[in-house]
Amino acid sequence: MSSSSRVAIRRQAVVHPDGSLFGYAVRADVADPQDALITPAAEERLADEQYAATDFGQLVGDRPVVLRIGARMLRGDLPLPVTPRALVAEVPAAVARQDDADELLAQLRERGAGLALSGYAATPAQDALLPFADLVKVDLRSDPDRLALLVERIHEGGAWAVGEHADTRERASLAHELSMDLMQRALVRRQDPDEGRAVSAGEVQHLQLLRLLSAEVPDHGKVVRAVSFDPELSMRVLQVVNASATGLSHHIDSLPRAVGLLGPRRLSALVTSMVVSGHPAAVDVLWSVITRALACWRLAGDDDAAYTVGMLSGLAGALDLSVDSVVERSGVSAELARGLRGGGGFYGGVLDAVLAHEADDTAAVVATGFDPVDVARIYLHVMPEALTAATAMGGERAA
Repeated sequence: MSSSSRVAIRRQAVVHPDGSLFGYAVRADVADPQDALITPAAEERLADEQYAATDFGQLVGDRPVVLRIGARMLRGDLPLPVTPRALVAEVPAAVARQDDADELLAQLRERGAGLALSGYAATPAQDALLPFADLVKVDLRSDPDRLALLVERIHEGGAWAVGEHADTRERASLAHELSMDLMQRALVRRQDPDEGRAVSAGEVQHLQLLRLLSAEVPDHGKVVRAVSFDPELSMRVLQVVNASATGLSHHIDSLPRAVGLLGPRRLSALVTSMVVSGHPAAVDVLWSVITRALACWRLAGDDDAAYTVGMLSGLAGALDLSVDSVVERSGVSAELARGLRGGGGFYGGVLDAVLAHEADDTAAVVATGFDPVDVARIYLHVMPEALTAATAMGGERAA
């Protein structure tokens, strides 16, 4: 396998303390255990080639991008990628040790990019660069007392503090306590078995409909009946079908026909959109949930039950639902329930691999038995389809 095939794009959300979305942090990683002698220059070249081949609109929608760049982009030898909205160039901590670091960062600003400093440790060289920075990243896995000092220095320098690895409730709480301005994490975090609230009465029918849709051959009559019991969902089904229909000479007024035209996966996405509509970043959350479901589906060899595992996991995380409550009220099989509860099995392994990728935990992906680059490639591949579905089902994206 060539080194060029071992490049993976990784994306995480950057969110405000209230959960609203600021943008996405993106980086290209080179992982090639078969070629331990690959040089840093070669890694950078491969990453730059991956950026050049990436459609950032399909990766981040219309959100700002915090992009990890290499030396060639930093020095202007390569142009910065074209992105749908603002580009914040993230430079590694080692840049601060260069004699011309201030000149390079000033030039980045002149080229229209915002600036993020990663790996901040309050060294004199890094402190000298704070006036250039919009964002400064610190690791939430560090000592809390040390973090408090770092955040204070960042704020004194006039920049926003960004807490990386905010994927657990404890680290997110720490970021709040330290008055960090932003957190970097999966937009929809994994819901641990002992966390979350019970499913409400209004959510039960949606979960049961998702279970019906996960069958290898969904019962059309039962699905139509379930949809018809929800007037708002019925209206949205007709609305989406008529808005997206092409080549049809008339509008679709029949709910059974509309359900059939929509199909199980698109109907699942629409049901999910109804449930997450009150979230502060509803369309982006829906995008993340559908991406997780599709990634599980692809990783499992196009297994529809794996799609349901990913979808229910996403809903539990997005809505802070108890996993046990989701399992009980949706009525999924024992094997799917085992996977959702983190108990292993085929579906549990697939879900764990996708969740570990979202949390940027390569070692955890490896522990599932899947190749991290393969998981990253599948995840990237399904994102455009998920974005199209989320936009169609969830309406216009918030600015």
